[in-house]
This record gives sequence, C-alpha cells and structure tokens, in this order.
Amino acid sequence: MGYGVTTSFEPAFPAGTLIQGKWNNGQYRVERLLGEGANGRVYLVRKGKQHYALKSGFDPHDHQSEVNALKALSRSSSSFQQFMVDSDDFAYEGKDYPFYVMRYIRGKSLTDFLTENGRDWVHLVGLHLLRKLTELHAGGFVFGDLKAENMIISGYGDTELIDFGGLTAKGRSIKQFTEVYDRGFWNAGTRTADEAYDLFSFAVLLLSVTDRQRRLQGFKAILPQNRNVEALIEMLRDNELLAPAAPVLRKALLGQYAGSRQALADWRARSLAKRPVRKKPVSGGWIKVCFAASLLLFGATVYMFWP
Repeated sequence: MGYGVTTSFEPAFPAGTLIQGKWNNGQYRVERLLGEGANGRVYLVRKGKQHYALKSGFDPHDHQSEVNALKALSRSSSSFQQFMVDSDDFAYEGKDYPFYVMRYIRGKSLTDFLTENGRDWVHLVGLHLLRKLTELHAGGFVFGDLKAENMIISGYGDTELIDFGGLTAKGRSIKQFTEVYDRGFWNAGTRTADEAYDLFSFAVLLLSVTDRQRRLQGFKAILPQNRNVEALIEMLRDNELLAPAAPVLRKALLGQYAGSRQALADWRARSLAKRPVRKKPVSGGWIKVCFAASLLLFGATVYMFWP
C-alpha cells in the first residue's frame, strides 16, 4: 500500500489481533499488514462488515502531529472530509501504542495502473493528483513525501494519497521526504513546506513513471554539488509522452508557480487539450462475465429457433 520496508523494534500486530481503543472503545480486528513506513505500520482491519486502514505510529510526537493534521483535513469540505475515522491508544503486551483509523482505499499502485492501462493515462492521473494537492494546500498543508508508492489509483484514473507521514504545515520544515523527489536534493530550493515544494515533486514523479530508461535513480551516485534542475529539464525535453504538459512541468521544476491552483488550471488546459477521452479501464473479471453471458444468450437463441 505504498509503504517502504523499514526496521523497527516495535512489535507487529499479527492477523487476528483485536485492537480496542483505550478511550473511544473502538474495536478493530487485524486482517493483515498492508505496509510499513519510516514512522509506522499500516494494517487492513475490519470493524463489523467494514474494512479500514489502521496506522500504528512508532514515535508518539510525530504520530500526534500527523493525527492533528488529518483531523483538520477531515473537518474540511474537501474530498478529505471524514477521511480519518478514529484515533486512540491500544495496550499491547504491557505497552500503549497510538493509532488512527482511516478510509481503506482499494486500487492499484501508480506504476501498476500505468503498466496495465497504458502510460498515456498519466495525463488524467496528473489532473486528479493536482486536484488533491490543491485541496491539501488550501487546508494549510503540504504533502511532502510525494512519490508513486504513496498513491493508489482506481477507476477512471481516480487518485488517492495514502501515506501522510510527510504531511507538514505550511512554513515548517518538511518532515519526511524521498531524496530523488526532493528539490533540496537537486539544489533547486529549500526544504521549507510550501506549495512549490509539492509541485516540484509532482514534476519529478511524472518524469519518473514515464521514463523507460530509469535515469533518475542513477543521479544518486552523482556528487551533491553536481546535481541541478537542468538535468531534469533535459529529461523533460526528451520525454515525448509528456510533451503536451512540458510547459507546466518546466515551471514546476523551476519553482515558477506561486500556487497549485494555477498549476492545476494550466495542466487542465494543456495536458488534456486535444487528447482523446479514454474509456474507463475494465477489469478482467468483468470481461469474462460478459463473455460468458453472451455465450449463454447465444445458446438460448439457438435452442429456441433451431428447426
């Protein structure tokens, strides 16, 4: 579910564990571990017939900061409304662990979605992602650790953010980031949380998922003083798929957007202009069902009208 593997001395809760909140008395049964990040583990849990994602934090201070931010977003009128369901502590083997419960998002990773449906879907995914970032920014927060692993894609390119460990109030120092998506790594700006920070990461993300040569990872071996945004702009010039959106991405890389609203408007005008509307991806299971139904219908017709 988009969380990288990390090492922690905190115990993982095995499948079947009943997590009962100490203060709110919510009860959640662990079904499986979804993933693990730098500041916590995320589990698929069930309450009654409903599935949720439950995150247990490693550091109480960092965890509470994340909870406070998500509470504020959950009270907004954006798509993040009621995103967080519960937050509490849980006693396990003589120790209390903080946790919060959020909506469980079903879907695919960005890379899997593009592999299955075609890389040209990146333009529509980019639109949905910019909408999410604009909502976050309007709420006073920057996502911070924007990368393919921290997103889930479903339906018609619908995009959800799933790991909020890097969520940072505007004006603060970025809490969590991944080097290659960080503008500081490229000597392109500070690690202060502003809207341009997320837009820079957005541009690098799209370069990464559409670059068949996987050149970005190679830059980690280059000396810090030799890294610069011109290398990214050169990659952008060579990327034919992103050509319609190149002016938007170039401005994002150079920090020329004052805010994400303008970037969103430009993306909608340039990236999606004159591009054919793609049909919604259809899962293989539905294809099989429709094919089987057509065979049954054909068989019934033959039986009724055969002389």
